[in-house]
Amino acid sequence: MRKQIFLRISAGIIAVLLIIVVFLVANVFLGNPVSSYMAKRKASAYLDDQYGHLDLEIKKVNYFPKDGSYYIFVSSNTSIDTHFSLNYRAGEIIGDDYETAVLSGMNTMKRFRDEYKKALTRLVQAETSNVTNITVIPEKLTKYNIDLDSAFDKNLIKNVTIIIRSIGGTDATHLADVLRITDDIMKKNGYAAIKFGITGEHETSLIELENIKPEHIESEDFGEILQKAIADTEYDGITAFSKSLD
Repeated sequence: MRKQIFLRISAGIIAVLLIIVVFLVANVFLGNPVSSYMAKRKASAYLDDQYGHLDLEIKKVNYFPKDGSYYIFVSSNTSIDTHFSLNYRAGEIIGDDYETAVLSGMNTMKRFRDEYKKALTRLVQAETSNVTNITVIPEKLTKYNIDLDSAFDKNLIKNVTIIIRSIGGTDATHLADVLRITDDIMKKNGYAAIKFGITGEHETSLIELENIKPEHIESEDFGEILQKAIADTEYDGITAFSKSLD
């Protein structure tokens, strides 16, 4: 009987210790509930004071153990591009990125970039199964004067770099074909880019080509141009990098 009581007490103590350990670990990585509540409360007061006209709502509160701070993510219920974060540390809101994220146009450009990528990827992949991903990289944000919450218009972001990820071959002829198909689809559908890049994967090899201009793609000897770039790692501004995936 005494042994059973001892075992029960021991099990209880161990369970309590485990709960304490879990709590401490969670406190380190997730922050404690009281601090999280205080961060949210401070954020609400800060938003009412600084941005009361924006109809903002707190979406989530994340703890960053590296510096012991909380990031409070907020967004507007009436503006698709109005979303930013507040930084809370040591009991105070120490700043926000409203100017950087919203007023600079960064959020709007990110939305345009994502819609551009989605639409172009759908068009290209309907023509070729060799393209697995397309990345759209805009130029500096200051070059784009797009109003907050503007409807997407691909004509507003012509100065982009298109990076293609492809399969099916790493030789110059194959990569040239993929780029020609993409460029042709873009022209037919009103898309434009100032530069292209392509990463080709096939079996155990990978090759990356960058700084390809539309004039290169339009050239009759485009395949030869890419071949020279691959052979010499650079030709006519096009740079090449290759490696084995073994």
